[in-house]
Amino acid sequence: MNYIDDHANHVDYTLKTIYLGGRVPNIDSIEFLRIERPYWQGYRYGPFVRVRYALNGVEQINGFPMDVDKGIFLHVYDDELAEQLRTIAPKIIEILQEDAARNRNQN
Repeated sequence: MNYIDDHANHVDYTLKTIYLGGRVPNIDSIEFLRIERPYWQGYRYGPFVRVRYALNGVEQINGFPMDVDKGIFLHVYDDELAEQLRTIAPKIIEILQEDAARNRNQN
């Protein structure tokens, strides 16, 4: 987990990273790398995650934000890409659910 200190909003949170390692199919030249989920004081911090990806083999700075509760990617302004991501969203949710179940079983 990475430690983040957000001075503007005075929220200290950690990012849990879930590496995808080929568990999500690529879309054209997009390779999905990992999911980053914020935690605050050991609890999930909001319904949002960031899905990191590489475009043509180069990791992109921003990643795709996703609302896990709604199962949708946010701020995708290309209609064709948005449609392709719609097919990937359920797989991301499934991976997050598997990770949550694994963590419950370990505790």
